[in-house]
Amino acid sequence: MNSVKQFFKSESAVSTVVSFVLLLGLFVTVLAVFNAHYIPEWKADAEKAHMDDVYDDMSQLKARADMLSLASSLDEKSTVSLSIPIKMGGGDIPIVGPTKSSGMLSVNDGIYKVDITGTNSTGSFIKSYDLGTIGYSSNNGYYVDQTFAYENGAVIVSQRERSLMKLDPSISIKNQSGTLLVDLTLMEIAGDRVLITSNGIEEVKLTSNDWAKEFENKSLTNLTISMNTSYPSAWAKYLNDSAKSEDLVYSVDYNIDEGDDYVTFDLNPPGVNIALYLNKATVDARVGTF
Repeated sequence: MNSVKQFFKSESAVSTVVSFVLLLGLFVTVLAVFNAHYIPEWKADAEKAHMDDVYDDMSQLKARADMLSLASSLDEKSTVSLSIPIKMGGGDIPIVGPTKSSGMLSVNDGIYKVDITGTNSTGSFIKSYDLGTIGYSSNNGYYVDQTFAYENGAVIVSQRERSLMKLDPSISIKNQSGTLLVDLTLMEIAGDRVLITSNGIEEVKLTSNDWAKEFENKSLTNLTISMNTSYPSAWAKYLNDSAKSEDLVYSVDYNIDEGDDYVTFDLNPPGVNIALYLNKATVDARVGTF
């Protein structure tokens, strides 16, 4: 009878349960802190690394488009195709965070149009082009979303309504011996409008289509390049920097007008002729899956 009473008065079972509850609470606390602080930081770093990979992919896309343009200019009858893989999703961490982000790849979904107007002593001309775009938009869970756009030979990165031109287009301005040389090669992206959302790898296939000398005039007194684009600030900065690098003075030799979806670059250097060399390369773009 005494042994039974001692059994019920024993606190060893209670202490075991209390220890288990304390350990369980500690484990849950550590796990909560781990999930709240460490995993989001690791995921953000992994998604940032994926954005760097996408930028590399878009850089390769530009390089291959430039190669196709050069090949067409050397042999207009040649047809060459090159493929570029685009890593659509990333940011996964084995075991602790295996979920991948995703992205949207687009061809000719954005707007990029160019109007070129020139004036000389005999009159004026205007040429209009709808050039098309290739774009990638991320859908990150932790890192800030970014958009990468390829338009008219340039690669532009945009985030939080700010855009920056990372790789330059084929627009050259040279101030030489009283003549302003403007060499402009337009890059047209031909193909149907396509939108693909994925977290795998998508393939963009570029095929050379055409290369042509559009226009040449060595005695212009005024030249205006107007662009409809989703990234006017990136284009405005590039054009402004290009003009300043040739010692042109803003509001004297040139002006820039920037709006929500357009930028206008007006060259009007007093007493200086403008020589315009205008070419256009056309590349077909198709999207497939590896």
